[in-house]
Amino acid sequence: MRNYSRAQKDGRQSTASDSTYIDVIYCLSSVQAARSSLSLVDCSRAICMRKGLETLLQKIGSPKLTLGNASEEERWKVLYTTLFPKDSKDNIPHPYLERDCGTPNTIARHESTASIRTLESTYSGDSQQDIHDSSNFTPSLMSPNITARSSYRPSPLAVEQTQDTRPSNDNAIDRSIPDSTHRDIHQPPQVLTVPEKAHLQSHTGRKLKKRLRGKTMEAQVLAFRAWEKPHRTDEHITPGVYRGFWIWLARCLTFYIPSWFLTRYLKMDDLRQRLAFRQKVLFCVLLAAIYILICYWLVIQPIASCVVKVDIGMIANDSAFCSMVRNIIYVYMGLGGAFMLLVAVCVVCVRYTSRSFEEHDALLVMQIPCYNEDEATLRKTIESCVQSSYEKKRKLLFIVADGLVDAVGQKPTYKILLEDIFDHSAELEAGIDNQVHSYTSFDGNGAVENRALTCTGHYRGVPYIVVIKVGRDDEQDSPKPGNRGKRDSQLLAYNFFHYVNYRSMWSPLFENLEFKMRVCLNLDARKAMYMLAIDCDTEVDRTGISYLVDKLQKRPKLVGVCGYTGVGNSMSSFVASSQVFEYWLTHAVLKAVESICSSVFVLSGCFTIYRLKWPNNRPAILHPLLLEDYAGSYDKTLHEHNLLSIGEDRYLSTLAIRYFGADCRLQYFSAATCTTTVPDNLSVLLDQRRRWTNSLIHCHFAHLNVPPFEASFFTHVRLLFVLFCELFMVFILPLALPAGVALAVISVLLTPYAWAILLAFLLLPVLLCILCMDWTYIPFYLPFFPMIAVFSIIIPIFSVWNQDNIKWGKTRGG
Repeated sequence: MRNYSRAQKDGRQSTASDSTYIDVIYCLSSVQAARSSLSLVDCSRAICMRKGLETLLQKIGSPKLTLGNASEEERWKVLYTTLFPKDSKDNIPHPYLERDCGTPNTIARHESTASIRTLESTYSGDSQQDIHDSSNFTPSLMSPNITARSSYRPSPLAVEQTQDTRPSNDNAIDRSIPDSTHRDIHQPPQVLTVPEKAHLQSHTGRKLKKRLRGKTMEAQVLAFRAWEKPHRTDEHITPGVYRGFWIWLARCLTFYIPSWFLTRYLKMDDLRQRLAFRQKVLFCVLLAAIYILICYWLVIQPIASCVVKVDIGMIANDSAFCSMVRNIIYVYMGLGGAFMLLVAVCVVCVRYTSRSFEEHDALLVMQIPCYNEDEATLRKTIESCVQSSYEKKRKLLFIVADGLVDAVGQKPTYKILLEDIFDHSAELEAGIDNQVHSYTSFDGNGAVENRALTCTGHYRGVPYIVVIKVGRDDEQDSPKPGNRGKRDSQLLAYNFFHYVNYRSMWSPLFENLEFKMRVCLNLDARKAMYMLAIDCDTEVDRTGISYLVDKLQKRPKLVGVCGYTGVGNSMSSFVASSQVFEYWLTHAVLKAVESICSSVFVLSGCFTIYRLKWPNNRPAILHPLLLEDYAGSYDKTLHEHNLLSIGEDRYLSTLAIRYFGADCRLQYFSAATCTTTVPDNLSVLLDQRRRWTNSLIHCHFAHLNVPPFEASFFTHVRLLFVLFCELFMVFILPLALPAGVALAVISVLLTPYAWAILLAFLLLPVLLCILCMDWTYIPFYLPFFPMIAVFSIIIPIFSVWNQDNIKWGKTRGG
């Protein structure tokens, strides 16, 4: 085949018009590229198929054959000899059979145009590739999520350059592909013998296409589920059947509560508010019924029949019932001992994980949502991120101010950011309304329009982006214009990076952000691989970020990781001091068990790093269906409000497990640490734990409703084991703890050595602390011990009764 320059030289001698000539040369160049790469080129078939050849031959007007009776091979020879009359007829290249390897390479219109070596979908490709360079961009017919604004023609070298530019990702991608698929893709092509070639050429085109379709690897590669999940229906997003049944059941079982009572005395004028109240009452009634059954059969009746030995109730004394209860107690004690042994093993495994790490150069986005924090709090968080050991040029501050909120007695947060911390006073003086751009935001009512101002720059050598949500014109007189909540601030960042990678979810704000990143910061947003989610009152350890990024780099099966969160204001009050040991206990025990046995159910918003996309450029946390579920732009029940309105951090982890739990995990690493500001009074603590407890309950029910897609039976068993253990602690501890205290007092009074067993049981958390050699936390067990009743009894009951309260309530900021 002649090269492109030869085509230009000989093309002017033909009788074709300029436009026809360009199309023909493009077709021949595409065939040459297919020869060099042994693959099919997507865009070439539109001009090289049967009708395309007929059109070209008609334009050329060659009298050498009759179009109606000629075969495709004859048409090709006429086309080639017309364009290159000086070439020998024996040297005409064959477009249907490769000479080098003897493999058929059809370009007929009924054949698939996807090649094994050019599996370029909207998610595939090198993440470092510049999409604005049209010479390296090869659009694919396997890209349903991208709508091209104009037509692209691939360069003849596009496929070769794509293969040459990503050798570093081969190992990571190969690990995510099954051995069978990996072996078939990298297997050398089989050389056909001369009889086999003749046999193939003797068949008609239709039979040949059927043979080729059966031998291609396209169907097998597309069937592979890695990073292309989920396979789910819309019922998982808006479960109309179960929602209708639940509302109907709530109405029926709360018939004794008249609507006029809710409207007149409880001031519930909204129908949705009354439905939420009825659903809450139904949940509490069912829970109370379970409590009554457990109390009667495991406490009241056993004491009456087996201890006091009186004929009270349904069971006579000294019956087989006492033996059954005794066996249940033995089984319960055995399971409790086995669980404590499992806890000890998990604690040791997590605590003594290697603390060594390596620095990496992957672009990290540090997303900081803020609301009404003061300057000291903002500076503490920003400085800790900037001063971390991670390379300054490879991290990006992405700060989102949630509305123009004026806190009582202090300067608005957005003015602190633009005037005091970053130097953007000129933007404020020029007027916010002149620089805002619109985007689609998500709040409790669904998708609504919002507007935002963007500012960029460098802070101590670290590039930053500040997004101020200012609201629409019609909400400027409201108390909080532009305020949409923390979930919307997170979605703004995730949707933006989804847009720059996959060209969907476009908005004027995202286009402006990408432009400013390229021009002002000299950064390509598509190179971002990870996102740090951090609260605005958190101070991270200097090496914590580097440690977590190292784990994500070395373990491609991790979707997200989190570190240990400690208490930063431990001496501010007794309530704050009591939370020091409780924070350690929940991380060292609960997250350790989750991390070893299954996946961490909640990656705390204080200190978490998510993987944005995989090394092969397929989306991880940026998966469009995951973001769609997280946006929650639909009418919500009480259950869904508790998922989306007050439990956004836990629900995002729930969705990550749902979409990727079959192959990947969320993990906790105690070596990466940070400190946060905890509530220092009981009222703020109750509001915070109400949100946490209700989100835990409803996210666990969400796991039961929609388990991880395509997960194995063993994966489901491990997840359900951890899930039921945590639900047991939430629902049974408020009942078991008082009963245990009563039985312990009776045992101490009646049994000589029962006090020793009771003391050993009470000191189990301290023994775990000693096992981990975390000596500094042992003194904080003293303020924690009297608060056990608050954490285990008062907070769960208070949370269950206030499920219909989907407001944040009091925060650390007041």
